[in-house]
Amino acid sequence: MSSGGVPSAAATSSSQCCGQHGSRGHSARRAPPLAIHEQEVGVADTLQLEPLTEEAFVANLQQRFKRDLIYTSAGDVLVSVNPYKKLALYSLDVVEAYRTKALLSHLPPHIFALADKAHWNLRERNEEQCVVVSGESGSGKTEAARIVLQYVTVAGSGPTGAQQDPSLAPIKQVRDRLLQAGPLLEAFGNAKTHKNDNSSRFGKYLDVEFDFKGDPVGGTFTSYLLEKSRVTRQLAGERNFHIFYQLLTGADIQLLKSLKLHRNIDNYAFLRPSRPLSMETIDDKRDFQVTKKALETLGFSAEDVVQIFKVVASVLKLGNIGFTPTSNIDGTEGCTVTNDYELFEVCGLLGTNPMELTSALTQRTILAGPVLDSPSTNPAPPPPPPCGSLRGVKSGGCSSSVAGTPPSFVPSSSMSSTGSRDVYEVCEMLQHSTLARLTLADERGSSSTAGELVVADLSASEATASRDILCRALYSRLFAWLVKQVNDATRVRKYGKRKVLGIMDIYGFEVFDQNNFEQFIINFCNEKLQQAVAECTLRLRQDEMLREGIEWTPVDFFNNTPVCELIEKNNHGILAVLDEESQRGGPGGDESFLARLCHTCGSSAYFETRNCAPHSAPTDLPCNTSVPPNCFRLRHYAGTVTYNVAGFVEKNNDTLPLDLSLAMFRCEHPLLKNLFPEGNPKRTTLKRAASAGTQFKISVGALMGNLQSKTPHFIRCIKPNELKQPRIFENALVQHQVRYLCLVQTIKVRKTSFAHSESYESFLHRYKMLSPHTWPCWRGSAVEGASYLLRDLPLSSPHFAFGRTKIFIRSERTVSELEEFRRQRLEDLAASVQKMWRGYRCRQRYLLMRQSQIVIASAWRSWRAREEYRELKRRKQIEWAVQVIQTHYLQWRRRQYLQRLCVSLPSDSPVCREWPMAAKRLADANLMLRRMHHKWRCHKYRLKFDQTARNRMREKVTASIIFKDRKASYPRSVSHPFLGDYVRLRQNVQWKKICVETNDQYVVFADIINKITRSSGKFVPILFVLSTSSMLILDQRTLQIKYRVPATEIYRLSLSPYLDDVAIFHIKASDLGKKKGDFVFHTGHVIEIVTKLFLVVQNAVGKPPEVNINTEFEANFGSQSVMFSFKCAGLPEVQPGQIKIMRKGSRMEVLV
Repeated sequence: MSSGGVPSAAATSSSQCCGQHGSRGHSARRAPPLAIHEQEVGVADTLQLEPLTEEAFVANLQQRFKRDLIYTSAGDVLVSVNPYKKLALYSLDVVEAYRTKALLSHLPPHIFALADKAHWNLRERNEEQCVVVSGESGSGKTEAARIVLQYVTVAGSGPTGAQQDPSLAPIKQVRDRLLQAGPLLEAFGNAKTHKNDNSSRFGKYLDVEFDFKGDPVGGTFTSYLLEKSRVTRQLAGERNFHIFYQLLTGADIQLLKSLKLHRNIDNYAFLRPSRPLSMETIDDKRDFQVTKKALETLGFSAEDVVQIFKVVASVLKLGNIGFTPTSNIDGTEGCTVTNDYELFEVCGLLGTNPMELTSALTQRTILAGPVLDSPSTNPAPPPPPPCGSLRGVKSGGCSSSVAGTPPSFVPSSSMSSTGSRDVYEVCEMLQHSTLARLTLADERGSSSTAGELVVADLSASEATASRDILCRALYSRLFAWLVKQVNDATRVRKYGKRKVLGIMDIYGFEVFDQNNFEQFIINFCNEKLQQAVAECTLRLRQDEMLREGIEWTPVDFFNNTPVCELIEKNNHGILAVLDEESQRGGPGGDESFLARLCHTCGSSAYFETRNCAPHSAPTDLPCNTSVPPNCFRLRHYAGTVTYNVAGFVEKNNDTLPLDLSLAMFRCEHPLLKNLFPEGNPKRTTLKRAASAGTQFKISVGALMGNLQSKTPHFIRCIKPNELKQPRIFENALVQHQVRYLCLVQTIKVRKTSFAHSESYESFLHRYKMLSPHTWPCWRGSAVEGASYLLRDLPLSSPHFAFGRTKIFIRSERTVSELEEFRRQRLEDLAASVQKMWRGYRCRQRYLLMRQSQIVIASAWRSWRAREEYRELKRRKQIEWAVQVIQTHYLQWRRRQYLQRLCVSLPSDSPVCREWPMAAKRLADANLMLRRMHHKWRCHKYRLKFDQTARNRMREKVTASIIFKDRKASYPRSVSHPFLGDYVRLRQNVQWKKICVETNDQYVVFADIINKITRSSGKFVPILFVLSTSSMLILDQRTLQIKYRVPATEIYRLSLSPYLDDVAIFHIKASDLGKKKGDFVFHTGHVIEIVTKLFLVVQNAVGKPPEVNINTEFEANFGSQSVMFSFKCAGLPEVQPGQIKIMRKGSRMEVLV
């Protein structure tokens, strides 16, 4: 079974969801959420594949495989192709997408989708489920089973639910233990084979138990027939179990020293054949840390871990013990231990006496003597195995050892009662019922002669075989004990009925150059599994369609039932013949077994040997030379396999000599008494254990029965190539697997049948709330109720078919829609129930509270009235006292404030902003006094002004209103008083004559300013006079009036915001305006001129003129309009503080 089959998620803890615990080299990047919605390649659901042939199916798999789309839907089966590389398919985002949307969205095929369907059916339908993972060895079954386990353990509370909610800590512990059990069992039960770098050498079935929320609460692991022969022997190019290499590579120096081990693998005979093997997919050092973490997570103490590693180290050290042949005095062969130091180290690890272990390895205690008179009642025990020498005889607790003479037999009549009791105890230790019966028969006066216990020396080869038996027993029983401890750690702690989801990760079908008993058992298990899968997906479905009267064309498929019967049939099957030969015993058991097989099974078309022919054929047929000697051939569903019978009988017996069991039980190592309970002298059971084949047959039968009791979900794993390399797709190999897995037949059956079938009663019971006709109670027949129900749903009739007792639904999509309708309806019903229940509860609570309130209120009101009266009286007294105190206090504070204010009044200047602070309570009075004081000092300040000063102040205020924050030259004019008559025009005699004529006696402003020519923009000095009624432009020498513009004719004043001192006075369109147009002046008193003109025009017209301050404005020059444009730039031709005026057509540019 492949760990590299389906690439796992990142090797993280279970809180990351679907990350792997201890995965071997398969950490994956986090996939973006939309990665699962990428455009599909080929056909994701092969129900839509046309034409549906093996060639087209394989070509579709290859096309998707090249784009790393390893999952393909084949009806009810998920096909997984092993990519042999890391794939980003298992991030938490993908887990969440399939966990929340898998049933209703068109997500591509994925192992998460299958796992979610199983988990959903478990939680919602309360049906036990199982996920069956099958395929060849190396196809990725182990990894697929691990991913399914990881998904279903997080599907309930979500990938991070247990980490976020402290109440889910027990679920997180169970989840971690279930996930960590996989790496632990893989370390002890997986090995590198020719087919797979992480092949499972044992079968595994896990039952995960869930609570009603869908969270895991426990689990039970079941293991099947560990390939323990691998401990002592491996094929060329293969490795022993992983734990040996992990321990030697990953353990620290102190641990290795305590275990008496060295890092060099060449030092150990059981590992030496695999020393040159190096694999990129396995990191033993890292995996050892994963194994240790798994042991800790599963509750093993540090002492338990050390004891486990001591047993593992003992197996390695036992493999180094060699034996030297010796000759006994009587000429028989014996042996001695070659390397005593290895033996002493093993004894130190196990806590036993070296002499006792040496005796158990080099000698064997056997039973010799006559048998009972009536052998028909109890079959005779098998004769003792050939031994080198019978060294001693024990009878009735006495022993004799006579070198060179055959063993003597002491009559049973000479045995005392104490002696017979001792013999019976020894028989119990040996589990040899015959001697016990002999002794008891002798005590009752039987004429039979009792047998005797004989100690026989073993030859070197026999001692080596005995050592190997002990090593295999130690390791296999340690593995079984680990499985038991894992089950104890993951067992459900609380009793009650729970739902179970099974995950089966069984051996993959194996075909090697030399196939032995282990391959026969593994392939038998795969035959039974194939039989169960075909039964479920092909035969039962077709039988159901025919039984229900649905029109159906049968689909043929390969039925492997004859092969299964050939192997397991009672009395005539291969396993039955093997059990009979194992009970018969004696030398030549394997050859006798093969001969009996030829006689019993030779007539089968699925069986052949070298010398075997059907009973009906002539006896002189030539030998079948295609079958090697000592071999038989079986035609399995996956191909023909040739098995070598060497070791079949011995491995089927699976017995451990009682000398070794007794020696192991007497060890001080705390685990060995549990591993070898048959070595206990006080044990009374004499029942013979069943053979390995029979035990496995019973276990597989129970497993198949368990699977049939659950709703199955199948994952068929495909191996794309034999090289275990990515990007290689061997068509012939894949087509062979597709053919024997019956995938095309499965698709055909599913394509022409229905996805879901359910009895009318069950269907109506589950979905009756979706129709008003069937809810809440349907009184008619179930078929009629189902018909009404479907009629009320927005689903088309081709999606359904009515059988005799069942209703059939065509697609999973329809089932999902039904479930979504049901979920929404249940939410509505739950809301209604909650509403009614809450209303009832609230009504009952209200009535109770109302009655209680009436009782309480009557007493409370009387008490409250008295308390209120006392409180009101006390409050009145307090308020009166507070008012008295407050009145006196406020009066005092006011006096203090007024007295302080009287001596700290600020300056009388109106611009002074100082004022004494006051208490917050006196803030309003303080503000009022401040305003009164300010008005008083302003009034006092104004009384100092004459009429001229008042006019100037008015002009300054007007200038501030017009130019503040609008004209750059305004701040310079604030500090300069507006003098008005800068040329003393009022004293000029000539002007006095002129003003009488023009009625301009009151001069507001007079100064020599520059008039800007309209043609070139040059400056022309003129005398500008502004009176209370008009604006006059005079010659500065002769005082001749050039222009007189009444104030009523001026309607706009235009300026720029810069420091240019240019002003334009706009004249109305009168005769003067049409003839001369607007005037452009330049003066340093531009602020004063504009302000005074503004007031003059306002007084003359009754409303203020428009003051336009902008960088561009239009001026009327009589016959044409000119656009004035002011530009402020540091040009070299313009000196600082000066302006330059240029006329360009209809534009006049002023450069500042």
